[in-house]
Amino acid sequence: MGLFTGVSFILVHDALATDLMFDLWEFAVALVTPALIAGLVAIVTRLKIVILMAVTYLTLLIPVLGASFGASGSEPLWQFAALGLAGGLVWSTPFAFWQLTRRW
Repeated sequence: MGLFTGVSFILVHDALATDLMFDLWEFAVALVTPALIAGLVAIVTRLKIVILMAVTYLTLLIPVLGASFGASGSEPLWQFAALGLAGGLVWSTPFAFWQLTRRW
C-alpha cells in the first residue's frame, strides 16, 4: 500500500498542479486518491479496509507528504515510490504483529 500511496499521490499532484498552483480542492483530490486505491486493494485481496486505510494515510502523512512539501519539484517518481514503500513497511509492521498475537 505504501508504494501505491506514494506513486498515486505524486502522480495526481503533478497532474493537477500543471499551472504551478496547488489549490485546496486539488489537495483534497490528491488526498482521496490513495483511499480509492486502498479500497480497490481491499476488495481484490479481501483484507480489512480499516487496516489498509490506516497504513495508507500514515504512510501518506509521514514520509510522502513531508518529502513532497519539502521537495524542489525535480525529484524522480521512483524516489517517492521508495519512500512510500519504506513507509508502508514501517507502518504495517505493528498491524502485522497485532494480527499475529491475536491468532495465538
